[in-house]
Amino acid sequence: MGCRRGGAVHPATPSLEFLITAYEPLDEPLPEIRSGAEGRSARSSVALILGATVIAGVAGYVVTWRVYTTVGAAGYGVFSVFWSALFLVVGILFGLQQESTRATAQTQVARAAGPAAASARTVSMWAFAGVTALVVAAVVMVTSLLWAAPSLGAEHQGLAWFVAVGAALNCLVAGASGVMAGAGMWRQLAAIVAIDGILRVLGVVTVLSFSHDLVLLAVAVILPFPLSLAIVFLSAPRALVRNARLTIGVPALIANTGRTMLAASATAVLINGFPLVLSFFAGSDNHAQLGSLVLAVTLTRAPILVPLTALSSMLVSRFSHQPEQVGRTVALLLAGIAVVILVLCGAAWLWGEPVMHLVFGAEFDLGAGVLVALIASSGLIGALFVSGSAVLARDAHGLYATGWVVASVVTLVLLFLPVELPTRAALALAAGPAVGLVVHLIGMRVRAPRAEAPAS
Repeated sequence: MGCRRGGAVHPATPSLEFLITAYEPLDEPLPEIRSGAEGRSARSSVALILGATVIAGVAGYVVTWRVYTTVGAAGYGVFSVFWSALFLVVGILFGLQQESTRATAQTQVARAAGPAAASARTVSMWAFAGVTALVVAAVVMVTSLLWAAPSLGAEHQGLAWFVAVGAALNCLVAGASGVMAGAGMWRQLAAIVAIDGILRVLGVVTVLSFSHDLVLLAVAVILPFPLSLAIVFLSAPRALVRNARLTIGVPALIANTGRTMLAASATAVLINGFPLVLSFFAGSDNHAQLGSLVLAVTLTRAPILVPLTALSSMLVSRFSHQPEQVGRTVALLLAGIAVVILVLCGAAWLWGEPVMHLVFGAEFDLGAGVLVALIASSGLIGALFVSGSAVLARDAHGLYATGWVVASVVTLVLLFLPVELPTRAALALAAGPAVGLVVHLIGMRVRAPRAEAPAS
């Protein structure tokens, strides 16, 4: 492993072979995932993050079920478009989190290598995320003139304000989460993921117990962003401030974040924002059909994408610190995703339709074939997450963005096919990520000799 200084790669000192794991003081080098006690500590970090994502995933399921069964398919259709618009921006801001992770990890490596980095000029990720929040809020409000009324309907277009506020608050969460991942603060990262999900489901369920008002539901959805961040920040304020000081120039940070957010924009179109995209094809007066389709898309992809989304920062950090194991790790993860998808597809074919009717009622009108196709497409998106993390860890921001942009463009083009909307959605969600995955894998193969060559 090596560290970058002035564009060149220099061999790391022996102590850098043993960098960050969880539950340990973050100001000294620690073992990677290997064997013995060090391996157990690292594996516990993974288990901690996965446990938090399970909590967040279950919370998301509860919100989906409670809103759909309480307000019906049409009401859920409106709510899902608001949710999709908000988390489309949150998905774009995942690019900020990824760059924050990479920059923090490289800063940790550089500081461990010698005193030069300690005396270098730094920029605070907290300040950078704060300025980004103001810009994001303004962009959301200006662009809402184009999308709010067509997708939400004239009656509910005021929900765009809550999208803007929630997105701005999430900028701070994204920047802080990247710092936690890059510095190996896995306990804090797991906590913010779990607390956010718990607070959101508690808020939504509480509101639905006395009201169906979408404004109140919107407040319940966005409040967990600042609350979870405040709780976690109070648990380690000094470490979070110290680790957020990055040895990277502001222009470089802006450029890198712009590229990762461009790629994340394409990611968000395929994942968080896909219901919003579908709303343009379904029409603002067809929220009932849209509600069933969005429900199916959400539920079929969650088992794969919820853990992979949460683990992406950990993957970027691990790939950055263990470049020699990238190929093997990517292959194992892709094989694991394939096995899980085959099992889920079989279960959906046998029991998917009756289970959906049992849980969500007769208003759900999609067949088993659509459910199977949507599950298969989620596996391809998950594979694209894995390849993207590996590409980003190699500083290949352009290739990372290209893969996701190509996947997004192919998906959007296929949505114009003259077939039924559920069929279009399943086909588009499968073909786009498949093409993007091929772009990433070929690009990694082409770059491999140069990336893995010994440093001079």
